[in-house]
Amino acid sequence: MREATTDVCPVYVSMIPVYRRSDRKSIEPMAERFAPGQYDRLHHFISDGLWDAAPLETELARQADRIVGASSAFLVIDDTGLG
Repeated sequence: MREATTDVCPVYVSMIPVYRRSDRKSIEPMAERFAPGQYDRLHHFISDGLWDAAPLETELARQADRIVGASSAFLVIDDTGLG
């Protein structure tokens, strides 16, 4: 994966909770809030879908570990309602 794509992955992940609560679901205001000047890169990252999911999954796991916190804890995600 290109570095230009990989380095927007953490930005995208940090946008998800706010995006889900927002009335506006457009990438433009979210990009302006979280990554000013990087709208094109974020739009490309999301819309093309031609990226390796591993860096995103790694960042999600890192953030989940930070939230859950204990080494003996488990995070279970029910994906039956997704896409």
